[in-house]
Amino acid sequence: MKSRPRRAAAGDKDPAASMALLREVMDPPLDPGYASSADRRERAGQPRSTGGRTVLLVVTSVLLGFLLSVAAQTLRTPDPADAATRAELTERIETADALGDEHATQIETLRGEITNLQDRLATPVVDQAELDEAALAAGATAVVGEGVVLTLNDPPPSADRTDDERVLSRDLQTIVNGLWAHGAEAIAINDQRLTSTSTIRFAGQAIVVDLKALARPYEVVIIGDREELMDEMRSGSTGSYLTELRSDYGILVDLSPQDEVTLPAASRLSTRVAHVPEQTRASENDQ
Repeated sequence: MKSRPRRAAAGDKDPAASMALLREVMDPPLDPGYASSADRRERAGQPRSTGGRTVLLVVTSVLLGFLLSVAAQTLRTPDPADAATRAELTERIETADALGDEHATQIETLRGEITNLQDRLATPVVDQAELDEAALAAGATAVVGEGVVLTLNDPPPSADRTDDERVLSRDLQTIVNGLWAHGAEAIAINDQRLTSTSTIRFAGQAIVVDLKALARPYEVVIIGDREELMDEMRSGSTGSYLTELRSDYGILVDLSPQDEVTLPAASRLSTRVAHVPEQTRASENDQ
């Protein structure tokens, strides 16, 4: 019995046969056209390759080098139009820089002026002489000068003494007003400085000056021309009133001219309706 030829199994193939395609890819590729041309040149007795020393290749290389040299030279040569544009731009940049520096200087100057104005606004400029004069007129400062001291006191107590036989607030009001009208520059009663807003009132049995009760005797200190004040209190209208107080009500009156007397500053300075005009504030701020 003849046995059937056994079919080769797939695992019996040569493994190298399956690597042919891979070798074709990995081997140095050579186009079949180039290979055929090289074979024909070889069969004709010529070298398989023309090499890199053909005349055409040399001429082409020289020509390319020349063109590259010309291009480089052209690029390196400055363009007159570009140079003029560059110069113009440079000039404009320098002009802008100079203008910027000028504006920066102006800004610093204006900033300094603003600081000075703010400082002046925070600290208003006040003339010291005017301030002293205003303080003197308002009674805000102590004053010294020649003057007269007028002392008024109630008569000694007696059984037949009436309520009118004592110093009243209207007596001090009349005397003070008379003295203001005849040369008095500053007046104080029992060290209570009188100002343009001072009040002399009766509160119960006490005389009150600027809400401060005074006790007897009442010492009225006046600064002014001593002779003029003495004449007023001796022979003027104030003197007539003092004579009436002395003779009709028994009020004790004493006059004493002084070379120098000192009056304190007023203890109560205030305004009720007066204020600085806005126009004056604006003028001071503009200075």
